[in-house]
Amino acid sequence: MSDDASRDDLLAHARYRYDSGVSTIRSVLARSTAVERTAWHTGEWLHMRTPTSRHPPDPADMRGRYDGEAVPTYPVEAHREPSVFTPAGDINPVLTAADVTDFGRTDCVADPFLFVTAEGDWHMFFEIYTQNREPTAVIGHAESADGYDWTYDRVVLETDEHLSYPYVFRWEGEYYMVPDRWAKARGPAGVTLYRAESFPHEWEPVADPLQPETPRHDFSPFRWGGRWWALIGDGTDLYAYYSDDLEASDWTPHEGNPVVRDRPRAARPGGRPLVFDDHVLAFYQDCAGRYGRRVHAYEISELTPERYEDAERAESPVLDPPGGLGWNTGAMHQVDPWYDGDGWHCAVDGNLGLGYQVLGEHHWAIGIYRA
Repeated sequence: MSDDASRDDLLAHARYRYDSGVSTIRSVLARSTAVERTAWHTGEWLHMRTPTSRHPPDPADMRGRYDGEAVPTYPVEAHREPSVFTPAGDINPVLTAADVTDFGRTDCVADPFLFVTAEGDWHMFFEIYTQNREPTAVIGHAESADGYDWTYDRVVLETDEHLSYPYVFRWEGEYYMVPDRWAKARGPAGVTLYRAESFPHEWEPVADPLQPETPRHDFSPFRWGGRWWALIGDGTDLYAYYSDDLEASDWTPHEGNPVVRDRPRAARPGGRPLVFDDHVLAFYQDCAGRYGRRVHAYEISELTPERYEDAERAESPVLDPPGGLGWNTGAMHQVDPWYDGDGWHCAVDGNLGLGYQVLGEHHWAIGIYRA
């Protein structure tokens, strides 16, 4: 046999081995994906029950309540502060993965933020997650006339990165959003501020307030003491930043950063802080055991460039999964409360409890609670 023939045989054998290996890997991945999807569907079937008849509370008249230039970053006008959040009638969950129509085979929806217009219309922005897709998560939008009955609209923000936690507010008549970015392959993701070109569907980046040296998540801005403040955490430590200008880049770090150390039960924001005349009420997700297990409330009594003081509220945790079977029985890690003139109308999210280690983590859904 000639050297050329021998080389051709070796190349043919190598190609055969390569093709066989690729085929085997594809077969294993297909079986793995099939098992994964079967487990996911089992989890949905066991837990994601929707009520056969819905009994929402009476809707509040929200017209004119949130018609200012700043919504809601100033002290809120409320007769009482929220304490423990409870389901708003037999209506939950109000949004699930099954409602999403434009992002493939969606696994879950989570991280809801509300916005009420001057006309009293309700909007909700939230994370849409699809595991086997790039990017894995985008920001979606839903709308409601009464805050209880929600209709999915569409994806409103998509980049080449995983996006979540779409913190939405209005300042000086402009609409802004600060989604959480996750870019693990490229190192810690920075914080990007978006401004609406056309609310609620078109958003453009306008500033980069923060580029952290280590991964930090869920940038939560608010007005306090005549300047902008923001909280952000890594699940163990909490950091604070401030700026005189909302659209500035490179916000100034607090002199004592991290302002809280080694507090995994309350060091990553879990919703929009509420600003009152003499304190800030901040919500943090509990990551001490399971990721996002529950939500704790802390009162920030002192916040200056040099000092930070907070303490847990007596009624904390304010959001706790009930256990058993159901859409939110294992974990709840987000709350966005809006005062409606009588009480607090809140968007929350939840994940299943029983069997989640086998059935998968990606079962988050969205509900409406009250306080």
